[in-house]
Amino acid sequence: MKKPIIGITCYVEIKDERQRQNETYIQAVRKAGGVPVLLPAVESEDVIQAHAHLIDGLLVSGGPDMDPQYFGEQPVPELGPVNPVMDAYEDRLIRLLLERDKPILGICRGEQVLNVVAGGTLFQDLRRSVPTVLKHGQDVPRWFPSHKVRLLPGSKLATLFGVEELAVNSFHHQAVAQVAPGFVASAYAPDGVIEAIESQNHRFVLGVQWHPECMWNQAKNYDQLFNAFIRAAQEG
Repeated sequence: MKKPIIGITCYVEIKDERQRQNETYIQAVRKAGGVPVLLPAVESEDVIQAHAHLIDGLLVSGGPDMDPQYFGEQPVPELGPVNPVMDAYEDRLIRLLLERDKPILGICRGEQVLNVVAGGTLFQDLRRSVPTVLKHGQDVPRWFPSHKVRLLPGSKLATLFGVEELAVNSFHHQAVAQVAPGFVASAYAPDGVIEAIESQNHRFVLGVQWHPECMWNQAKNYDQLFNAFIRAAQEG
């Protein structure tokens, strides 16, 4: 069977006129049997349409904060840097993939952008919004899990892993606030922060707040998640 082409969004460095991506995303997709292709953020509608046509599945990667204007808010003082080039490109591409019911896996910022594009909102800063918030920005190697999340029984994540809890790594100060219509929160941190969302109206549209790709080469990894994503792209 033909290997599916998996588009991976790039991190855009506007000042240096450079687009790049971490090796871990590429290797996680490759290990699961997909063909990783980096997608540069562009403004041209015909190129974005071509990207949506080319790929069998989309991995929306991590990155900077999303502009709160996309979910109807003004910036709070704790908001980090935003990237209008990434915001505009990912907003349009995700909409096209949702319309075509092609598989999407959102990671960290990718989960947040997915939720906003689908009609949800974000906490601009967890320390401002969650009084008893845990430390969600760990200071250890990126593959090391720093806290646990509880999975929603019967969710796609719970079915994939067959457990009630997962240990996750954490590098964020924003998170999903209001879950988008048609989606459900499928994992929670002990402080109540939403750690995963999944669509109830698509074959495979799922976002996680942690970075499973950083564990691709570890004994305790997230192979089940990437394998399911690639399988959905292959069956599309």
